[in-house]
Amino acid sequence: ESLSHAAIYEASPDTNVVVHIHSKYLWDKYLNEMPTTDLVPYGTPAMAKELIRLVKDNPDSPKIIIMAGHEEGVIVYGKTLKEACLTIMTL
Repeated sequence: ESLSHAAIYEASPDTNVVVHIHSKYLWDKYLNEMPTTDLVPYGTPAMAKELIRLVKDNPDSPKIIIMAGHEEGVIVYGKTLKEACLTIMTL
């Protein structure tokens, strides 16, 4: 969904890759443990605002966001595809 991806690129200018996955396991395990959006619907301007807020408020955290309003929705981001994928694999 382009709005959510664009929000992360806007909030993190050094980001070149945004990966959106669906993982019930990671979503359940890290909901409210990693940066997690408020309960807003996916694909909405409200979700985009949440993603921008979390990226800006958590510059030193692993580049992962759990989308509370999008069950199983997990976003990782980074400078390279390898960096983003390693974030997922490390978890």
